[in-house]
This record gives sequence, structure tokens and C-alpha cells, in this order.
Amino acid sequence: MDEAVSRAANHIGIAEYVAENIDVAIEKGWVKVYYQPVIRTLTGQLCGAESLARWIDPVHGFLSPDKLIGPLEDTNQIYKLDSYIVEKVCSDISERINNGLEAVPVSVNFSKLDFEATDMLKVVEDAVEKYNIPRDYIHVEITESMIVSDSDLMERVIESFRNAGFEVWMDDFGSGYSSLNLLKDYQFDTLKMDMEFLKSFTDKSKAIMTAAITMSKNIGIMTLAEGVETPEQVEFLYSIGCGKLQGYYYGKAMPLEEFFAHIEEMGIKIEPRKWRHYYQTGSFCARATEEPLEIVEDDGKEFRTLFMNKAYKRQVLTGEYSLEGIDRLIYKTKSPLLKKYREYADTIETTKNQETFYYTYDGNILCFQGEELAEIDGKHLIKGSIRNISIDNDFRTQNAVGNKLRELNHLFETVMIINIERHTIFPLLGKRKYINVPDNIENMLQEHLDRMVADFIADADKQKFYDFTDISTLKSRVEASDKGYIENIFRIKQPDGNYRWKEMSIMMIPGSSGKEYLVCGKATADDAQPFLTSNNRVHNPEDYGLTNENAVIQSKMWESIVAASSVKFFWKDKNRRFLGCSRAFLDFFNVKLEDILGKNDEEMGWLIDQKAFEEGELEVLNKGKNIVRAPGQCIINGIVHNIVSDKRPVYENGQIIGLMGHVTDVDEELSYLDKLYNERRLDPVTGLMNVSALAEVTRSYAHNYATKGINYALIILRNENHHRIVDDYGEVYRIRFCHGN
Repeated sequence: MDEAVSRAANHIGIAEYVAENIDVAIEKGWVKVYYQPVIRTLTGQLCGAESLARWIDPVHGFLSPDKLIGPLEDTNQIYKLDSYIVEKVCSDISERINNGLEAVPVSVNFSKLDFEATDMLKVVEDAVEKYNIPRDYIHVEITESMIVSDSDLMERVIESFRNAGFEVWMDDFGSGYSSLNLLKDYQFDTLKMDMEFLKSFTDKSKAIMTAAITMSKNIGIMTLAEGVETPEQVEFLYSIGCGKLQGYYYGKAMPLEEFFAHIEEMGIKIEPRKWRHYYQTGSFCARATEEPLEIVEDDGKEFRTLFMNKAYKRQVLTGEYSLEGIDRLIYKTKSPLLKKYREYADTIETTKNQETFYYTYDGNILCFQGEELAEIDGKHLIKGSIRNISIDNDFRTQNAVGNKLRELNHLFETVMIINIERHTIFPLLGKRKYINVPDNIENMLQEHLDRMVADFIADADKQKFYDFTDISTLKSRVEASDKGYIENIFRIKQPDGNYRWKEMSIMMIPGSSGKEYLVCGKATADDAQPFLTSNNRVHNPEDYGLTNENAVIQSKMWESIVAASSVKFFWKDKNRRFLGCSRAFLDFFNVKLEDILGKNDEEMGWLIDQKAFEEGELEVLNKGKNIVRAPGQCIINGIVHNIVSDKRPVYENGQIIGLMGHVTDVDEELSYLDKLYNERRLDPVTGLMNVSALAEVTRSYAHNYATKGINYALIILRNENHHRIVDDYGEVYRIRFCHGN
């Protein structure tokens, strides 16, 4: 410390000393930035931090914020401190990112006088640009009192920061007298609530806090409670859906290195940038409600409960359990219900709609409703609600549903109600397992049946299925049956692409006068499978003129196609290894048959994007998917060829035994089709024009300008930080970003 400053410090008060030496303190590094953890309630992960100023003086030692803020505001110098904090926060975040370390968003506090003394938005933007950090790493905190003291100024401040891409948080919500008016007139991203309000922890204070959290979410604002100190407070805030927590329970404000060391010591994981929106979506949906509510994460193999309120627990549990205990009880058992949970989840994640399922458990009939909230990298957040119909006070509802559903799930995989008068279909069990039509289609019965035939029924059974489900004759056929219902068996494609025999039955619902029917589906009897498999052709050969009488000519026909056709055919076994190909295929790739037999594409090394072709063929072999005109590139004799390929599964007795496909040379096709938009003129990543095509278009614009006076402009955008998208979110997001998704 300078000798002159030291002498001055001994003769004046702290307030005067702070006001006179703020510039020196910043220059010499006496002002420090401390960070206090912010925790995501739903996951217990570190999702942010608040930055706080500390002055470590060589003469006076540690100076707390209350000794700094007042003197600096009184002398209109507070902007110097806050500007330095912004600078240091951006520097710290940048240093961690550049060193490959995990960083989290940081909130910075401002004074109203900051905005009167300088352009704080420019200060923040300059720091963000200088240290090259994404804007979502900086959040701006303002207080209610700042808005009350100058509403016009603060309205412009809030709007300008949010328009620039920074979140604006309201600090100390509820500490003043006009908070509700502020929520009506201003848009905030997060409300920070001081737990000082809950110090008494009475029923009244809890009720008010619960109402405040719920109200905030109802108007689209996230919530954070600061001052959290006890496990009881944490548990309560979790139960009412408070999104984030901050306080001594998780740690005091600390220097940066100590901050991350403390987080590691506590065993707290750091929430990656990639997952912020995903978990924030789940946090926003967790709330206090009398309706049963759970939020579950599904990674495709296991379920993990993130939130379950008391109302939900009352429907399915008879005791108190932790979230881990709930998962062990429900999702980590050998119960046959686990298979149903998986089927429900798969359906929800496929349709992206709210789905309803009924099932029985321990003698009770349960109704589950679920919908997907978010999905990333194969993980799905599902919001669910459940009702135990067996204990519903409305006995009429209980009996009506009970008569239709009780124990049906033990007999059938799918149960649907169809109303032929209204032309509607409503699934009760295994919802839309074989139907992909959205919920909002009116008079959708026939469209559902058509879609099922197109997507799931084997070609050989299509006409039989149409005859079986013919609405015009359904009533007479059911009434004519001695059993009171009609039934038949069909080959139906399963998620793995193979076909399975399934029994379907249609029965009239008593009292409906032939207007309503139950359509039920289940697997065939175990001892029937061997017999059925022996006659399990997916296609009827005679539909294509392939009869036994013409076997010789059919053999010669195929021989001719393979030897003389210009179509580049190939066929592979279940392991993607070549079994054969046409002469055109061999000529195109300039290889001999013995060069490829028993090998896959990776071993041949002729594809540029081998991974995409491998994944596509695995979907054909494992899911029965038909691939049509999939684009790709291959290298032949040192020349890159643009190709498209078609691939389809080959079946024997309903089981996939291999695949067959053909390749088309796009460049060859385009040479005589001369399409305007073609593969050669497009960038393979963005799907937009490449340099060659851009030059061509630019020449056209220039010609029109020179000859017709039509103005044009060329705007070139360069984002030097584009690599961050890949680093933080993965390759798929880079491609989505390029496409503007």
C-alpha cells in the first residue's frame, strides 16, 4: 500500500476511506469477487452462482458489503465497483471455459445509480465481447426498490437487457409494498425470495411462500429462494416446486478456487450448459398442487424420479419413501408392471402427446396420464399424473370404468373402444401401440385403421384386416357369431421390425345398441406359434405374379436382373455382410464379387460417412425400417460420387434375415435431369448453397443489376465462436443451428 494512502487511512473514517480509495482498491486488486452457490432443486446440481463484492484492505482488513455500498452510492461511485465486478466475473468465466473447466452462469447485482452514471448495458456487453463468453452466462439482478424509485428508467433498463439476451432477475421479492404491481407491469425471468420470510416456519408463512411460488410459475417466471440454511427448508422448498436454492446450507460466498473446491468436496455435480434448458423445463413444471404429480427421467433403460408430490404418493404408496426408495420400489423390481411402464414411456416419447393408460395393481385400477416435457441425447423428462379409480369417491365412474377395464391388461396388450356412429376410436390400454394418428383428428376411426394397415399389417394380411374391421358389416357379423364376438389373427410389425402373429377380437359393448365395441389385441397362444410360423409370409407372392407354376421363368428373370440390369442391386445378411450384388453394382464400384463377399461397407472403405450408413442399415435390420433415397457419398478410383440408396428388410417366416437395396449415382442422374436444386450445389452440413452455387447466383444478381437496375445486397456473417455449439451441445445441435431450427 502507498505510504500516503496508509497515513490517510489512519486519520479518516471507513466511509471516507472507501470513497477516496475505490480507484486504488480496484487497481491494486483489493476488491475481490466472491461466489455463492445456486443449486437446482430438482437435481441437486450446481446451476449457477451469485457474485458478491469483498474488499480485503491492507490496513483495515476485510470490509463487508455494508461498509462499501453506502459510501460509494453517496459519492456516486458505485458504478465503478459494479463495473469492475462485471469485468472480473466475465474474466473468471472465460478463464474456466478456455481451460476446459466447467463454468456456470453468474448473477451480478446493480444499483439504480449505476444506470444514471453510465451505460451499464454497454459495460456488460463490452465485457462479454472482450472475454468472449456466451451471454447466457450473465444474469442481471435488480431490486424492487430500484424500480419504485424510478420506474421509467428501470423499465428501459429491463427491456434493453432482455432484448440483448441477458436474463433479468428481481432480487428481494416481497420486501417492499408493490411487488404484485411490478409483476404485472414488468417482465422478469426469475424471482429471488429471501428465506428471512420463513424464519418462523409457521403454517401461515409456508402458505404464503407456496402461493408466491405457484403464482410466479403461473405467469411464466422461474423462482429462487436465497438464505436457505436448514434441511427442513430445503425439503419444504422442494415440495412446493421452488426452482433454485441459495444459502449457507450449500455454502457461503467464497473466492472462485475455493468455491469449486467446496462444490467438489460436497459431492455436488455441476450442471453442464447443454442440460440447462432441459432441467429448467422440469423445474418449471414441479409445483405445489392437490393433483397427483411426478416428474420422471427416462434414459431408455432406467427411470429416475426427480419429483413426486404427496398427492401422487398417496395414490401408489402406503408409506414414506425417499426418491431413491421410490425408484427401488417401483422401477427397480422384477414386477411384470415394469414392462408396462416401459411400454407407456416409449409411447409417450414417440407420440409427443399426452397419453392415458389404465392398468391394475394390487387389486386397484389405476389411470395414468403422462406427457414428455423435454428430450436430449436419449434422455426424456416425463410429467405424469395418476388416479386410483378404485378409491375414487365417484362410484359411478369407478363402476363404469371397472366394468370395462378390470383385469383386462392381464389378458390383452391393447384395448380400444370404437364408436361407429361418431366414427371415433379411444384407446384404453396400450394406447396407440399400433397407431400414429394425432389426438386432434375428428371422425378418425377409418383414418386410424388405414394408418394401421399401411404401417403395421403385413401385406399378406391387409385385405383380411380390412374385411375384419369393416364397419358396415360389423354389427351383423358380431350378432351372427355364436360366441358374441368375432376374432382373427394377423401378422403385425413390432418395434424390432419383425412380424408377430397377434389375435384380435371385437365384441359389442352391452347396452350400446351396436354403436360401441371393444377391440382387443393379444399375442397368440404359445403352442400356436410353431404352426403359424410355418406359414408366415409377409407378402403374398401371387399378388406380384410369382406363382409356383412359373418358378423357372422367375428364376431366369432374377438372373437377368442381376446380370444385365442397370440397377445397382446388393443384398446382405443379418450382420450387414454382402451376400451378392448385380453386375451394375460391381461395375460401379469397380470391384469383383470375391472382393466384397462376407465384408461390410466399413471393411470396403468406400463410404465417406460410414457411420450414417451403418446406423441406417441397423434400423432396417433391427426395426424393419424402409430406407428410401438416403443420401451419401462414396469414393471410387479417387473420385467422390454423390449417391442415394434404398434399403428394405428381407423376411423369412416373418423374421428379418437380411436386407436388400440398390444404389443410384446422383451425379449421373443429375447430368441429364439438370435439376435446379441438386446435391452438388448444396453444402452437406447446412443444406444451403455452397460456394459454387453462391457464385452462380451472385452472377445472376449482378447481371440483373447491370441490365435492369435491380438492386441486391450480399451479407456475410462470420461467427468465430461457432465451435462452442459443438463443444457445449454436440454435433447434432451444430447441424440444427445451421438449418435454423
